[in-house]
Amino acid sequence: MGIQDSSRRFSRLAAVVAATAVAGGMLLTGATAEAAPQSANACSGSHQAGGAPQVWSKASHSGCSVFGSPGRKQGYSFTVTNNQTACVQGWGFDSAHPKGGWFDIGCGVSGHMTVPWGNVLGEPQVRVKSVSLLPTLPDWYK
Repeated sequence: MGIQDSSRRFSRLAAVVAATAVAGGMLLTGATAEAAPQSANACSGSHQAGGAPQVWSKASHSGCSVFGSPGRKQGYSFTVTNNQTACVQGWGFDSAHPKGGWFDIGCGVSGHMTVPWGNVLGEPQVRVKSVSLLPTLPDWYK
């Protein structure tokens, strides 16, 4: 083994050590706190989404993951909190949407629906649009 081979191996080892240190630092400093819920309420409590009139919002994420199983369904509920009316869609998985897709939960001031989830690890999320002239602010639960 020559000096050049030894130098390449040392460089690779240094890169692995550096990447491990950065990842460890992110975990220690809480840089991944958004992906990891701080309490049980992040998974079971309410979340708020906002929707502009007649335009689907960006996804509102639950902040925790669901371990699926064959035939599993994911429940979603919503309640509009500002006297407006909203349409809400929830994220789910089925044979037509193996990488995930939006499923209608309902329109109105409140609603509940289960969507297919299956044997998938994923994060529940909703998107909202107001069907009123003003933006809407529904709370949603999974």
